[in-house]
Amino acid sequence: MADAGSEQQLKALANLLLLQQRIREASTESEVGFLLVNDTRTLVDYRSAVLWLTSATRPGGGYIANVSGAIDHDDHAPYVQWMRALCRHLAQHYDKPEPCSWSKSDLPESLAGGWEAHGDKLLTWCPMYSASGYYLGALAFWSEKPLLHAQRRVLKFWLSAAGYSISALRGKAFARPRFVWTRKRKGIAAGVAVLLLLLMFLPVRLSVLAQAEIIARDPLVIRAPMDGIIDTIVVKPNAFVGAGDPLLTLDDTELLTRLKVAEQALAISRAQYQQAGQSASFDRDAKASLRVLALEGEKREAEVAYVKSLLERSTVEAEQAGVIIMPSPDELIGKPVVTGERLLTIASPAQSQLEAWLQVGDDIELPWDSEIVFFPNVAPDEKFTARLRRMDYRATTTEAGELAYRIRGEFLETEELPRIGMRGTAKLYGESVSLWYYLLRRPLAVVRRWVGV
Repeated sequence: MADAGSEQQLKALANLLLLQQRIREASTESEVGFLLVNDTRTLVDYRSAVLWLTSATRPGGGYIANVSGAIDHDDHAPYVQWMRALCRHLAQHYDKPEPCSWSKSDLPESLAGGWEAHGDKLLTWCPMYSASGYYLGALAFWSEKPLLHAQRRVLKFWLSAAGYSISALRGKAFARPRFVWTRKRKGIAAGVAVLLLLLMFLPVRLSVLAQAEIIARDPLVIRAPMDGIIDTIVVKPNAFVGAGDPLLTLDDTELLTRLKVAEQALAISRAQYQQAGQSASFDRDAKASLRVLALEGEKREAEVAYVKSLLERSTVEAEQAGVIIMPSPDELIGKPVVTGERLLTIASPAQSQLEAWLQVGDDIELPWDSEIVFFPNVAPDEKFTARLRRMDYRATTTEAGELAYRIRGEFLETEELPRIGMRGTAKLYGESVSLWYYLLRRPLAVVRRWVGV
């Protein structure tokens, strides 16, 4: 029996040392409380436990910090509310440092009424103090048997270590270094304020950002030569074509029919003229109709020539070399067009310009020849410099449905130009302004809209 008791004491001592090591590693009050209400079971046997801690910031002088078996608890739960009232009563009526067990008969009627619903046979109250003797709270747990003398001693050491950890964490959390305005600090603050004030008047270049795209400069627009329906598309978008290369063809079914009819009418007219010529030597009426039949033959020849010219124009060819700019071929095939309707564009890769859309809210004074820096989306680390050449005086609606001013810029370097169709961001530089205006321009505009001044 003695060996069994010694073994239990050694086990309790080993558990105590392990718990003390773990509580020293805790970094928050919540972790310490979790160890107290849950891992104290390795020292004494109990059903459930709560941790009551004092606090100057909470009404009533204390609160339930942790409940065993739960990472977080509801302060409005009936059990927590009853335990809060019970712990407040025990904290006010028991001021000794040793653990003490309470039963239902030791409590007033207002608290004893909830004993059967929430409690057990005994409630053990274990006060906890800091190293300097300051009262921190208590560990309360429900059990069926009173504590043994050895268990009381082990709990005393355990709660002493827990009190030291909580007081250390509270000191670390609530300590605030006191700031004193010395003469040296006042001088440094005044110098920084003067420096910031002077920096506010530092001239900087006003700049805004706008969405931009590389477009062709003076492109050749290919228009429909006549009314018809697009039959085939020979070229592809962004393909390079030479002068005279076929681009697309229009449906020529109707033209072939017209040509056949016109040729037959021409053959009839020629036969009539030949017959009248043979009869003209002895028939005065036939001789008189020769002039009319000749004119009719010229008309039929002109009609045949016109239809043949339309057939030749049904195949649209490139008038100059360049890159094809057009929508998807699937959108054009089968589309009816009228004479002069825009079909596609041929642009020279060496002739490109910048088109930017400056939103109305970002409008600033941009003089002619202002600097524009273009940053393409595909290569944000690269930039191209351009100069402002045109800006619309009136805002128009963009594809995104926003009001913006259209801006055109010309690139300074012509050796390496960005690809036509490339999109990115353009940074437009305006006149020099003070730093305070540069920083407060947008906030002042927002305040002005709110105030209505």
